[in-house]
Amino acid sequence: MKMFLDHGKPCLFVGPTGTGKSIYISDYLLNQVDQTKFKPVVINYSAQTTAKQTQDIIMGKLDKRRKGVFGPPFGQKMVIYVDDLNMPMLETYGAQPPIELLRQWLDHWTWYDLKDCTSIKLVDTIFIGSMGPAGGGRNKISPRFLRHLNLVSINEFDDSTMSTIYNSIMSWHLSIKEFPPEFNTLGQSVVNATLQVYKGAIKNLLPTPEKSHYLFNLRDFSRVIQGCCLSNTLSIEDTDAFRRLWVHEVFRVFYDRLVADSDRDWLYTFTKEVTQRFLQRDFDVLFSSLAEDGQPIVEDNLRSLLFCDFSNPKAEFPKPYLEVKNIEKLRILVESQLEEFNNMSKKPMDLVMFRFAIEHVSRISRIMKQPRSHALLVGVGGSGRQSLTRLAAYMADYVLFQVEIGKGYTSFEWREDLKRILRKSAESEAHSCFLFTDTQIKEENFLEDVNNLLNAGEVPNIFPQDEKQEIQDAMRKIDKTRDKSKQTDGTPLGLFNMFIDRVRDQLHIVLAMSPIGGAFRTRLRKFPSLVNCCTIDWFQAWPEDAWRSWHKGSWRMSSCQKNTGQEWLNYVKISMKVPGRYLIGS
Repeated sequence: MKMFLDHGKPCLFVGPTGTGKSIYISDYLLNQVDQTKFKPVVINYSAQTTAKQTQDIIMGKLDKRRKGVFGPPFGQKMVIYVDDLNMPMLETYGAQPPIELLRQWLDHWTWYDLKDCTSIKLVDTIFIGSMGPAGGGRNKISPRFLRHLNLVSINEFDDSTMSTIYNSIMSWHLSIKEFPPEFNTLGQSVVNATLQVYKGAIKNLLPTPEKSHYLFNLRDFSRVIQGCCLSNTLSIEDTDAFRRLWVHEVFRVFYDRLVADSDRDWLYTFTKEVTQRFLQRDFDVLFSSLAEDGQPIVEDNLRSLLFCDFSNPKAEFPKPYLEVKNIEKLRILVESQLEEFNNMSKKPMDLVMFRFAIEHVSRISRIMKQPRSHALLVGVGGSGRQSLTRLAAYMADYVLFQVEIGKGYTSFEWREDLKRILRKSAESEAHSCFLFTDTQIKEENFLEDVNNLLNAGEVPNIFPQDEKQEIQDAMRKIDKTRDKSKQTDGTPLGLFNMFIDRVRDQLHIVLAMSPIGGAFRTRLRKFPSLVNCCTIDWFQAWPEDAWRSWHKGSWRMSSCQKNTGQEWLNYVKISMKVPGRYLIGS
């Protein structure tokens, strides 16, 4: 990359999702190049990106040298980095307008003003792109464009490379948290076991039109290891507790997104085999505390396998990630938190906190606890996605943001709301949660902005120059209070990058979507960050114990009415087989 930039040659990096293309390039452009010589601009493409948006973003970063000539400040070169280059949709005749605009630039170094059609000459600009292989919403790039680019392939890591990377991370965690020596060997076994589950999921859990979110990449591998790194010597009593934590993290990353019983059965059986083979522990012995009356462990028993950071309300921050030994005590604790929320909130929630709801609250809380993590909650309306997210955010002491969609709500109001959310998230020290549902998508460009936030932590050109100056002033004040080793160089670019980093660190996005209809699959294809950058929690049909708990908690009636209610409950369980639409709230 250094050679390409020094000689002003355009290049394109191609490789599968999760191989680090964006990280390599962004880190080099923002942290390693001479900022006095190169001025980077990062653009993230999606299926909805237009040629006009591309031209507006780039022209907004260039200065007018003289009539008809635009470029970066004298003495500098503008490096335009386009991520997910092949994502824009094909138009009627098979072309991709944003890419055709870039081709025109590399062909002739000329664009045309969108108002008066006068010629615009672009000087001292260099192009860098990255993309994944065609397929799954990504399109083939025109050879007329590719001929200008020097192609660099980034292959998937082999097994030994992945083991080396994650063994280093795990060894560092175990040493810095001062785990006993016997955990060192177990840490290596955990990495090897995760590798087997990851490869098995790619091979056996294949995407189909109904399972378009069955897409696994190295980010999923990282999420399992990252979950294990939430442990410390206070939360993990012995090596068996660490083994149970690993199984829990595998289920949260891989199991929670599965929609078919056969897929869940396969993953349960495969995880059981991997545990016995790599972690050298009998599965039934490891989870004997979850078994009923000495019976062998079955898949349903693992619903009781929970780790969370809210089981001990008196714990100091950062709260330990503890294994839940008593579900009933946890239910009482969550109900007390719900009561506190209702006493303080203008919109109290009337929820029955049965076991199924507690499971999903703990999953959402786990996602929020992890750094730079986001959630995609999939379920029909009324399954509790929004209510449980509000409760999880309250228990984590996070500020909850949610846009109010009215009749006259347009892209302008949406952008204003986003700016308010981004600024409040970055300029305060508290973490925050942005809850956004598919019923609030009045225009598809709303998801375009969310896709950019998930992928890069910013929405291009959302802040005008005066607001950007205010942001830089606010970041400068915060920067002065930080340790000198972490302070920026004080330049406008460095301060704005600090703002973006704080948004990525402190804002957790939770998307609530319904799988009904074709819109969900279409959006996953158009906006790949919805899958790649989110941990998926699929709200399944209520199990029988959930119906019974709701029945006990909601029906306050005579014995005759209870019999009628039980008959109704039996009918619902047989006929609906879906979450109760009006039972938890939305």
